[in-house]
Amino acid sequence: MSIELKLNSWIQDAYSRGASDIHFEPDKDDKVRIRFRVDGKLKTIETAEGARVVASRIKVMAGMDLNEKNVPLDGRIRVDKWIKSLSTLDMRVSTLPCLGGEKIVCRLIDRKKLDMSLDEIGFTPKMLSRYRPLIAKPHGLVLHVGPTGSGKTTSLYSIIQTLKKQGDLNIQTAEDPIEYDVFGITQTMVNAEQGLTFPLVLRALLRQDPDVILVGEIRDAETGTIAVEAAMTGHLVLSTLHTNDAVGTVVRLLDMGVPPFCIAYALSCIVSQRFVRRLCTKCRRSQAPDATAQKILGSTRPIYKAKGCSECSREGYKGRIPLFEFLPSSPALRRAVYGNVTPDSLNATAQANGLVSLFEDGRDKVWLGQTSLQEVMRLTQGAGNPAAKPKPKRRVATGLGQTGVKPGKPRRAPAGLRPKAKGKPQAKPQAKPKPRPR
Repeated sequence: MSIELKLNSWIQDAYSRGASDIHFEPDKDDKVRIRFRVDGKLKTIETAEGARVVASRIKVMAGMDLNEKNVPLDGRIRVDKWIKSLSTLDMRVSTLPCLGGEKIVCRLIDRKKLDMSLDEIGFTPKMLSRYRPLIAKPHGLVLHVGPTGSGKTTSLYSIIQTLKKQGDLNIQTAEDPIEYDVFGITQTMVNAEQGLTFPLVLRALLRQDPDVILVGEIRDAETGTIAVEAAMTGHLVLSTLHTNDAVGTVVRLLDMGVPPFCIAYALSCIVSQRFVRRLCTKCRRSQAPDATAQKILGSTRPIYKAKGCSECSREGYKGRIPLFEFLPSSPALRRAVYGNVTPDSLNATAQANGLVSLFEDGRDKVWLGQTSLQEVMRLTQGAGNPAAKPKPKRRVATGLGQTGVKPGKPRRAPAGLRPKAKGKPQAKPQAKPKPRPR
């Protein structure tokens, strides 16, 4: 089979399995290992000959320079140009020079996801009832945060599709790269090499009479400051940030140098998101929670458990769903941000004023039968999880090479530094007189 046909079959196989990424990993013997990331886990598919030929073919499909092999490259493949049956699939391609040649990772982007509504991307009805009024406001800053590949951009595009249906709005974006081509909005791709940076594009967008601005990512203080100022002056601003949780997002913006006053009064809400595996609907089974599960969930409601069947390849899971941490703005939170309080105090204020943790959202989805308690526990250790293990206490250094002793407690000095015991001084032995010479 030719390399072209092999590559097409790998792409079709990845799409049918619901993979999010394809990894092509070369070795020094010109072999390439093909791995798919399915439901968040990497799975080895096969090892084939001709790593250099495979890399060249992918670069041709992505319109990359074949002679550039010593620097990282980025490109995009419109798959229906090469495989007619995959009419809605695009691939974002990244190359990286390595010991065996060039490692290539292809991110699969299905344009069908553009039609997903907010109900379909994973919000529970309870959380959606609090989220919808915030994105319906004509101004404010809405942030979706989380690690790479957690679905932040897909969530923002779902908001864009929802806003498009509400009326005639001027929606403009600044992205790097443009993930989805959306009809009816103006999309601008940032290109730092040519001087087209996020701050420059944002300043130009503000002169274009926008109603809604989507910023692909806040990466620096200048972009963050322009975004929050735009949100304070009558625009709805949507953006993403790479942080671990909602409260950490506020700390990150402050650390960037964005003024606390701007953050406090521009912020509408922060949504942190992660993916967990979805239970297979064909084989999942309902059961009463055991004592441990009852203690964790605080309820005796039935829960679902993974089993495994031919439909899900005996895994018990098929596909992924997001868990959301939701932090709405409130007067108490604004005072805390403006007062520049410590992260611990900020976290306490958030919990007392409407914060929905990842664990709480995961618990609701366990009861709905969308995922298992094991998946939620795996993801939410410490994220509002009552069963999370407490962090070990920090050991205190006390000097003289000792640790773990509380300050102020008397400690025994090393033997060489101890004073001698008090008592009657012992008389020194007298030296014998030397004999006089005759």
